[in-house]
Amino acid sequence: MNKQPQRKQRVKIAYTCHDQDGVLLETVGCNGEEPPVVTLGNGELLPALEREVAQMHPGETREVTLKPSRAFGSVDEALFFEVPLAMLQLEGEPELGMTVELAEENEEPRPGTIVEINDETLLVDCNHPLAGKTLHFRLTLIAAL
Repeated sequence: MNKQPQRKQRVKIAYTCHDQDGVLLETVGCNGEEPPVVTLGNGELLPALEREVAQMHPGETREVTLKPSRAFGSVDEALFFEVPLAMLQLEGEPELGMTVELAEENEEPRPGTIVEINDETLLVDCNHPLAGKTLHFRLTLIAAL
């Protein structure tokens, strides 16, 4: 009898993730790729996905849709920063979509994406790249170890 996995149990999973526009974002443990082993309750998966896995039986596949509040949150306007171009140490010219690191004194660097380029400043978005997106997963519990 195949039992549902318990908290702190290791499981093998496979999934695909698409955004709300149907764009494939990630494929894990599919197409001959070795499925990863994760431990439930260790924060290796989004909490909403962990809850789904904990309710599944080995061999089961589910379609799971996560709104931003259950995935990577909404876009936070306070995480957009206008940065003087001279403040960044870029190798080459800045480009839209380029990832840069912003750091305040005594703080860990924060990754951000250049979303606007002006003559002397850049607008950098430090939200998670999937913030504000609804995510669609096709999730399979391969085994509870």
